[in-house]
Amino acid sequence: MLSITQRQVLEVRVDQDVVQAGYLLQCSRMELEGVIEQELIENPALERIESAAENDEPSQPFLGRRGLERVDDTEAGDPVDTDDPEANVVDRSLTLREYLSRELYAQLHEEQYPIADYLLDNLDERGLLPNFDYDRASLETGASPEEIEAVLRVLQSLDPPGIGARSLQECMLLQLRDLREQGKGNLLAERIVEKYLLRLDAPPVRQMARELKASVTEVEQALKYIREALHPYPAYRFRLPWGTPPQTHQETLRPDVIIRRNPHAFEVEVVRPRWILIISPKWREQYEKIKANPSAYPEETVKQVREYVERAEKFLHHLELRYRTLHRITRLVIDHQFAFLETGLHTFLRPLTRAQIAAQLGIHESTVSRAIANKWVLIPNDGLIPFSDFFTPSLSIQKAIVEVVNSEDPYHPYSDQQIADILYQRWGIRASRRTVVKYRNRMHIPPSRSRRKRI
Repeated sequence: MLSITQRQVLEVRVDQDVVQAGYLLQCSRMELEGVIEQELIENPALERIESAAENDEPSQPFLGRRGLERVDDTEAGDPVDTDDPEANVVDRSLTLREYLSRELYAQLHEEQYPIADYLLDNLDERGLLPNFDYDRASLETGASPEEIEAVLRVLQSLDPPGIGARSLQECMLLQLRDLREQGKGNLLAERIVEKYLLRLDAPPVRQMARELKASVTEVEQALKYIREALHPYPAYRFRLPWGTPPQTHQETLRPDVIIRRNPHAFEVEVVRPRWILIISPKWREQYEKIKANPSAYPEETVKQVREYVERAEKFLHHLELRYRTLHRITRLVIDHQFAFLETGLHTFLRPLTRAQIAAQLGIHESTVSRAIANKWVLIPNDGLIPFSDFFTPSLSIQKAIVEVVNSEDPYHPYSDQQIADILYQRWGIRASRRTVVKYRNRMHIPPSRSRRKRI
């Protein structure tokens, strides 16, 4: 016997508008330009207008109502506009080779310099040492494998994490161990990389869970952690801009947000594309006519015009929401990190979490995380830093290191290992020598032999 019944079912449906808004928010500046290009191809109702005339000088940025709208790269020999903060960053940047050489020389003895130079000369554009062979290195440098190993370990202790790795697996493990030393580690992720690296493209989750004695959910979370926290090319994660390798990595790092100092305060600029997006006037006119009298047009035409114009409206709205959210977050960050922005020194950073910013803005913490992901900020001292640098859980370690160094005997300064030991003895802070080296370098504190006063 058939009967008609009613029942209430609760379903969770993902709003595509929310998905698009979140995706645009998470895009870096370079990624966003690619998304916009794709939208221009797919939606004829969206139109691009150049914000400056074609014959403008290439080195002059177009300054419009919303600030910097376009930045052009200049060819070698072209005059550089000193008012363009991005041009200043590129001119003052270190190459990866120069940065690593400077940091290595600060931690090595003079007789180790040739080994350091050999290792740096053999780094590929990704920051790796593929097909590295100790016997060949020993033959070419005249050093023993043990001496080469010692210098290699120092190289691998530097930023960016994973630099100097001899394989993709070692690169990922170095990054995972670095995260562990910062208190952000994931031991299950380390075991997965050690055992299943070659199967990560299509991981057998249930098999992995069974063999690792973990739940399926834990394995899936570890795999997500690996995808989001690691990068196979450490050279591209270096915090300062440098001349990028040809062909394989075409784009120079560019800021998503610029913080400038004026006589009264700091001002914020969220960098926008060099052109303006609008809804095509022809499509807008057609849309208004259809809206006023839809029965006068074929059904297919009505559907198509509405779909494209409303899609363009939503896209432009989500773009503007992205810029506004980034601006609001940056303004609050400035309030919290005023001393750091004034000095450019990481020792003046204050503890700050994404949750704090989210609570003050009345938004979800994940929105703040998406907003700062893959974003770079140009600060007043012309430094280009990841947005995430403003949010650091390691401030207690940094301040403790400064206190230890300030209290040492200037004629017998502490070694990095001694500093690590003192951190644990005085405050119970567990930090490896490598962690001390990393934060000491970040705060521009020289090694012990450079701090030692001569009698």
